Formats: sequence, C-alpha cells, structure tokens
Amino acid sequence: MVSSYFKALLLKLGVPEERLTVLENKGGIAEDEFEGIRYVRFRDSARGFRRGTAVFETEDVVPGFPHIKRVVQLENGIRRIFKNRPFYVEEKVDGYNVRVAKVGNRVLALTRGGFVCPFTTERILDFVSGEFFRDYPNLILAGEMAGPESPYLVEGPPYVKEDIQFFLFDIQEKGTGRSIPAEERYRLAEEYGIPHVEVFGLYDRSRLDELHELIEKLSRENREGVVMKTPDMRKVAKYVTPYANLNDIKIGSHVFFDLPGGYFMGRISRLAFYIAEKRIRGEGLEEYAKALGKALLRPLVESIEEVSHGHVVEETFKVRVKSISTAHRMVTHFEKLGLSIHIEDIEDLKNGYWRITFKRVYPDATREIRDLWNGLAFVD
Repeated sequence: MVSSYFKALLLKLGVPEERLTVLENKGGIAEDEFEGIRYVRFRDSARGFRRGTAVFETEDVVPGFPHIKRVVQLENGIRRIFKNRPFYVEEKVDGYNVRVAKVGNRVLALTRGGFVCPFTTERILDFVSGEFFRDYPNLILAGEMAGPESPYLVEGPPYVKEDIQFFLFDIQEKGTGRSIPAEERYRLAEEYGIPHVEVFGLYDRSRLDELHELIEKLSRENREGVVMKTPDMRKVAKYVTPYANLNDIKIGSHVFFDLPGGYFMGRISRLAFYIAEKRIRGEGLEEYAKALGKALLRPLVESIEEVSHGHVVEETFKVRVKSISTAHRMVTHFEKLGLSIHIEDIEDLKNGYWRITFKRVYPDATREIRDLWNGLAFVD
C-alpha cells in the first residue's frame, strides 16, 4: 500500500484518483526507501507517468526511460522512420540502463525499473562530476553502465578491460522526460567531462552503404550496435549487430529454462533479417548457421550436465565497491527483485575499493532440468 502522503502527492501531480486506486489494487505502484529517502515506483504506466518513473518525497519526478523502437531491416527502417531527415549515429553500448538525478542533496542512480541502485549510486560520482548537478539540478543523465565487473550482466564491451564505466547517451528534463537536443548533450558532456557513447557522425539515407560497413565493423569488434537519433531527439531507433544477437543467445542459453521463449526467438529473427537483407548465401550462411547452433546448444548442454552431476545453474559476478555495506545493500536490492544471491568472497584491493564476488543462483532452471533429467513425464 502507498502512504497517504504519497497518495496526496500523486494526485497533486495529476494522477487521476480512479487510476491511482486501480494501480494500488493491482500493485502497479510501490512505495520504497533508500537510505532514508522515500519514493514511489511506477510498476505500470499512468497518465503522464511511464513505467519505471520514480516520485520522491521531495517532489522530484524522475520519469521512466522510454523503450526505443528497434528496426531489423535497416534500409526500410531508416526510410520509414527518418525519411529524408539526417540522423546522428551513436554506439549502442552493452550494459544496463541508468538514470542519474539530483534528489534533495543526493545524486542518485535509478535502474530501468525505477529502483535506486545502491551499487550504481555509490559509484556514479566516480564518472560524473557533481558540478553538473550543481549547475543543472533539473536535468537527468541517462546512460549505460558497462564493463566486466557489473552486478547485472556477465559481460561488457570489449574496450572496458576491468571494473565498470558510465556512458552517457541522453539528457532529459525532470518531470517531463523530454530529451534535450543531441548537439546540446554533446556540448555538456564535453564541458563537464562526462564519458559519452561513441558518436559516429551525422548520416542520412544516401550513406546507407557506409552505415552497413560501420555495423559490420562493430560486429567484428564484438560491439553491440548503433542507435540512430534525429538532432532534435524526436525520432530514435536502434539496430544491433549480428555478434550481439549470437552473444545474447549464448549467454541466455546457459539459463535457458529461466528465460521466456521470446528472448531467443527475437534474437534469432533479428539475425535472420540481417542475413536476408545482406543476401548472405553459401559459405557465409553456413557459418552463421553453425555459430547459431553453437550459441544456442553448447551452453544449454553444459547446464544440463552440471545439474546432472548435482550442481546448480548459476552465474558469477564481480563488482568493486567503496564500502562493504554497499554489497549487503545490493543483496537486499536483489532480494526485492526476487533473485537468489550469495556473496562468495570479499577482497580488499588496497586502493579504496573492495572487490565483491557473488553468485546468482537460478533455482527454477535448476529444478526443471533436474526433474527432466530424472525422468519427469509431461504433456506438451
């Protein structure tokens, strides 16, 4: 249930009373707290409030980050979305989405679901100057946290060799969630030394061949893809590389029974559209077919073998924190998400950081594999 204070605040901010009642009854909003700062998370959308929006007791509103439209046929996608308008092409970095905002006198980092993340909040000022929020308290930095020491993903971009980094890709207004123009974002990132995703330049439909070459180059470099944005940020679309589709399948197949079928079907179909658009035939098609088979089958077989020998399906993560208490707050955060987490090791790096090793266990996937291995009969 939501307290009377937040009910009154949400009504004041324009959430209709009937909609508020519906949200409450079905768990569409949830009250939460981070180090004494109270806030409400929108688990469903309401009028003017996207899913993932957080409303704080200070009356700061951090809008949920919108889902970006995806294209799978690049030429026709560009024609339909951008027509003859120019668009910037930026790297799509393989990480987890965060929004960074000043709330009261604190700089907080929120995940896509609207949670204040203890780990990211502790680390974010390693990458973003607090001066930005002193000068622009009503702006939100949206970016990707990426690297091999991430609490949410087992891999990161190849050029981040250790720890984790922040990569800015949008700046939005508090309350409205409107994005400032791309050129203004580039200027502010440079002025305040905020790390930014790589910008490949201004393209249009006449440069389609160059864009295809860029995507193939990124794929060879094991990078995720591109995001295309008009300078005013009103039209945005993303496109991922063949490498990213295959790599996602490889990672997901390890926890095959914990993911919806759509996870795999979406990535397989994106790869198929790429192959069809590029008219890849013969040996090239055979290579993609083999790569897809290996990505899908090998990790799943390995998981089955692990469980058949009495082990569990699990993933190992390492992160760097400034305080051990942050690691324990992360465990609590994951428990809110319904995840099973076990801290395995705590190492003092002697440089102001601790490296925490933890495992995420997948009990449902383990149970399903074990039951099937032990001869469970079922109707399909």
